[in-house]
Amino acid sequence: MKRICLLFLAVILVFAVTGTVQAQTSVVKMNEIYSRGVPTDPDWIEIYNGGAVSVNISGYKIYDNGGQAGTKPKMALPTGSIIPAKSFLVIVTDIASTIDPSGFGLSSGGEKAWLEDASGAIVDSITFPAMDTTQSYSRMPDGGSWKLVKPLTKGASNSLALMNEIYSRGVTADPDWIELYNTTSAQLDISGYKIYDNGGQAGTKPKMTFPTGTIIPAKGFFAIVTDIATTIDPSGFGLSSGGETVWLEDKTGAIIDSVIFTAMDTSQSYGRYPDGKAWALLNKRTKAASNGTATGIEQIAVVPTSFGLEQNYPNPFNPSTTLRFRVVESGSVTLKIFNLLGKEVATVVNGRAKAGSFNVVWDASHQPSGVYIARLVTVSDSKQVSTESRRLMLVK
Repeated sequence: MKRICLLFLAVILVFAVTGTVQAQTSVVKMNEIYSRGVPTDPDWIEIYNGGAVSVNISGYKIYDNGGQAGTKPKMALPTGSIIPAKSFLVIVTDIASTIDPSGFGLSSGGEKAWLEDASGAIVDSITFPAMDTTQSYSRMPDGGSWKLVKPLTKGASNSLALMNEIYSRGVTADPDWIELYNTTSAQLDISGYKIYDNGGQAGTKPKMTFPTGTIIPAKGFFAIVTDIATTIDPSGFGLSSGGETVWLEDKTGAIIDSVIFTAMDTSQSYGRYPDGKAWALLNKRTKAASNGTATGIEQIAVVPTSFGLEQNYPNPFNPSTTLRFRVVESGSVTLKIFNLLGKEVATVVNGRAKAGSFNVVWDASHQPSGVYIARLVTVSDSKQVSTESRRLMLVK
């Protein structure tokens, strides 16, 4: 097994319901494994949160045969390990035992790995095979069945193309559409891919097929129009204004994405925010364009249904992290950061805001490693006071 010395337990959070659950029902799963790393870029295991809310996996453990047999400790994930909905966490292995006593590493010839929750219940396990330097062992689609794939998609979706935005309230002159997103940094040929609803899934009607020469630019978008006359497209694929399930499969017939979209009004769409991440009702349609990137400070076109401060991402972080909060009524908003002694170290937001969802980035470059408290306070124009706090972990 390879060993390198890192300065800290190498857990890298990437951009988001714990309990005693079995592997087949857990929303948290191992999603991609790479065992052919080198000292400067070591092996890793990616964890995926397939749920609709952030998951705190502090105290989860991951291990190989030694940890399972009890001949060596299990690698424990540190306090503050959070995975946002539909997002990923990458655990670097091959850490010197002086830094992490588990001695957890991945055999390049293949072996078995286990993931257990904070209560000690096994939530996932996998026997992965040998792979070459260009391959990983991955679930396709995310959270699905395992297979050897290329290229590597460390900390990102294993599906090269994803559905990214849906609009089901079109009219004859401007019909419904579904937007696809290319998650890769190279152009993607989706010729022969298929998209369909319940009829296509059940086999009662054909699936809509993307024609030869359909290309999505690198990190780009492609919108496919539905509700096309069957004389032009025999699939009869249309979107229900009340919501339904849609599937996307690649040219081999493997399902690479699916979504149950909800009813929306004529001004809304159902989209991933940021692109390729969690689904939400959006107040702004962005057909064949980005839904937003969740960087910097920005208002998000997401319909807020409740006040709240979400867990920051990534967490732990270095040196900056993003906080997302929701305001349900116009009023004053402050978002401040405190250390564990209660001393204020930063004011991130101080002003007025309309109802909406917001992202803000805190740069902690000038702060020491440690645990901090983010506290959101709003005073609405109707004098309603709301507060919420989150713990943040800065690791340098």
